[in-house]
Amino acid sequence: MTGLLDRRERVILAEDLAGVAEGTPGEVMLHTGMRWVRYWVRFDNGSERGSIHRDKLVREEEWEDFLAGRAAAEAAAEAAAEAGELVGGSNGDVGEEPSEAGDAPGGDVVVNGATLPAHLLSRSAAARERLGG
Repeated sequence: MTGLLDRRERVILAEDLAGVAEGTPGEVMLHTGMRWVRYWVRFDNGSERGSIHRDKLVREEEWEDFLAGRAAAEAAAEAAAEAGELVGGSNGDVGEEPSEAGDAPGGDVVVNGATLPAHLLSRSAAARERLGG
């Protein structure tokens, strides 16, 4: 999915949009923008949508390659996830996820899904001590 699309070029939608399902073919009506290019597309189901980014549009002749590439990427991600589960979770236990406010590797702490590195936590503790807090 590289390169700019031309006016009247045939495309297929690569992601669901409101009122338009993934895989719906259409025709580029125009593109707008210079650095942040967006497309207006008239789809074969009769709907028209604007402000569509290029990564959501695939040329008709590239559609099969796009689907094969996406399937390969999903398979690779699944294999990597399985390999990660076999190696061990955050505590070295197989399949165990870090707790919501628990410890992460190396003394880091996970809060609301964000990892706080141990060195920043110790820096904050030292600053609190200096300031008398």
